[in-house]
Amino acid sequence: MKKSKVISGFIGLICAIFLILGISFSYNTNYKKVTIDTSNSPDGKYELTLQAVGEPDWPFGSASGQLVLKEGKEKVSKTDFELRNDGGSISSNCWKVTWHEDYVEVILSGEEQFDEQVILYFDGTKEIQQLTDIAVDYPSGEELNESRVITEQSFEVDLNDWGEVRFVSYLPTYDTLWEDVSFVLAKDNQIVYHFPPYFENNSTENDSVGMFDSVEAVGFQDIDGDGSKDVIVIINYITGAGPQGMIPRKTIRIFSSQNNGFVIQHDLIDELMKNMKEDDISISAICDYVTLIETDEIYDGYRTIYQQYFADEGCDFMISYSASGNSRAILNENEEIIEFLVYDRLSENEKCELYVLYRSKKNADGSWHISEAEILDIFAYNMSTKDVVSSGKTSWSATGNEKYYEVTGEK
Repeated sequence: MKKSKVISGFIGLICAIFLILGISFSYNTNYKKVTIDTSNSPDGKYELTLQAVGEPDWPFGSASGQLVLKEGKEKVSKTDFELRNDGGSISSNCWKVTWHEDYVEVILSGEEQFDEQVILYFDGTKEIQQLTDIAVDYPSGEELNESRVITEQSFEVDLNDWGEVRFVSYLPTYDTLWEDVSFVLAKDNQIVYHFPPYFENNSTENDSVGMFDSVEAVGFQDIDGDGSKDVIVIINYITGAGPQGMIPRKTIRIFSSQNNGFVIQHDLIDELMKNMKEDDISISAICDYVTLIETDEIYDGYRTIYQQYFADEGCDFMISYSASGNSRAILNENEEIIEFLVYDRLSENEKCELYVLYRSKKNADGSWHISEAEILDIFAYNMSTKDVVSSGKTSWSATGNEKYYEVTGEK
């Protein structure tokens, strides 16, 4: 009996050991969190942590991970993700972090997946999407066809991690009527990268843009402030519709640098095409407008005044630039007159941006001059409350209403 109890106890001990080992193995494999890397915001206020959760599924499965955003010691948000990296573990090479004013952007990269963009806002909200527009490397050995190179819009450039490359504007093959222009990077006459096409199958057949005519301009600028050059292209198309159908029409293409490639900024392109006058479209004007959108209270003032006072009247909203580079928002234009907002200055109490509404008659040739324009109103845009106050002033010396002086501190 005693011997039987000893054997039973020994078996129980062995079972307990196996159970503990099993639990430990399961914990390490599926649940254990390991901090892989951290990134801090430029002002030191926020910290983002990349964590691996457990081990990758055997043998070539995905790896589980978390992104944890903290403000000081307080957790702002936590985001779970799966990384398909050919069975590899999560490492610091799997992410790229870019800090912005009110959010942090993370690009997660794995060998068996499209890059994934995770945007974590400082208010706790988040956005996740696959960057399916990122083009892949083409096989080495694909030679550049010099007969297709648009020489005047192809350039030798030092482009981010690519180093010294030749950016090539590449003519359509014309195997199909609606084939679009394309863009590639080349080294030693070998194509090393194809930029993603804007249209499906690189054909404009099912879009209203028309047929490719020419590449008007190419620029290499860091427009999003991440330290890498982006590519801006202005392309002309012919619609063939109406009496002016053979006049080339400008379109904008923006390729934003991300990881080892470029993505098309569709939303930004739509914004620019909607709110820029076609005659004003140039590389410098595009850069100025992007700066206006992303970093300047002036654009917020233009947009807010338009929404509160002019949108319901069916007015336009088109950003334009003077010869000296100053911005203006065109609200109404025809053959005889033009009405537009111009940013003037910061108010005396530094709480409001001031804008002047002008109307100018056009000359016979369509030209006009702001020096000859009449003032229709002066607006105050409160930067903190986002409210707009109309002064009722129709000249610099005119007296405005009390509300205007109250919010601006003007005398």
